[in-house]
Amino acid sequence: MPFRTPNSELRMKMFIPRLFIALCYRAVYKLHHALCLRPGAPLEHSKLIVVGSFRTGGAGKTPFCIWLCKHLAAQGKTVALLAHEYAFDEIKMLRQKFAGNESVQVFATRNRYRLAHELDKSCKFDCIVCDDGFEDSRLVGATTILLQWESIPTKISELWPCGGMRSLAKDHDLDHDKSSPMVRILRCEGGNPAVRFVIDKVLHFYSGKEFVKKNAKANIVCGLGNPERFRSDLQDFGIEIGHKFFFKDHSKAFAAQFEKIIQNRPQETLVISEKDAARLPAEFIQKNEKSQIFVASQTTEISTEIAQNLF
Repeated sequence: MPFRTPNSELRMKMFIPRLFIALCYRAVYKLHHALCLRPGAPLEHSKLIVVGSFRTGGAGKTPFCIWLCKHLAAQGKTVALLAHEYAFDEIKMLRQKFAGNESVQVFATRNRYRLAHELDKSCKFDCIVCDDGFEDSRLVGATTILLQWESIPTKISELWPCGGMRSLAKDHDLDHDKSSPMVRILRCEGGNPAVRFVIDKVLHFYSGKEFVKKNAKANIVCGLGNPERFRSDLQDFGIEIGHKFFFKDHSKAFAAQFEKIIQNRPQETLVISEKDAARLPAEFIQKNEKSQIFVASQTTEISTEIAQNLF
């Protein structure tokens, strides 16, 4: 009988209930799709583009959508960008990003399929982009851009909460051998990735002054789908990381939690993401104007060849 350490036994005890929850999640997922997300009708006028990932969060879908909408607008296209209203911070950030850009309009919705058809009938948009619409099987006829960080999931043990995946490969119409023109899989890690998400600047929240990287140390405060990737990106930028304060993604309590950290560390440098900054209400901004808050801005890097052959 193989020797088991206390840690391995503990992991096994934790894995079994998680696997049971994953099986329940899988059953609910299949039932929900069978009853509520049956394939719908394709759009008649606009080009439908879905940006997604198997990951539950932190895959870079929203940053990629920002790049994509700018890319389409630069080609003279009018674009509607659809995001789920639950992601209130992303919607606010997106509207800030495209303020003054008449070619791109951001919409918040609970039903991407219904809104996409309403916008399609208006004939106002050349392209309709769905941020994180990969799991909505009603969106028939879409070109899907799949951001891939690891191998495509095939096992129940890879689903939440055992793993970080929302669905399996067999739940989607993916043609691995023939590279279906309706699905573009873009690898985001490893050697020579198709897409890279890079922090290109870190600016003071109030003054806009650049963060001085030489011998600099900062604490991270964020509420993101993948906070560890944010930490790694900041290190790649050249910042030595002190303390880490990670909170739930899309948390409406973020500002209150952040304020407690500022009160306990009034002189320390704190770095947040653009999405975190979008959560901060006006009263927080006014109250903490003397704080050393910096915002990390992320850019999406895609080769010219891939950009030209997306569609």
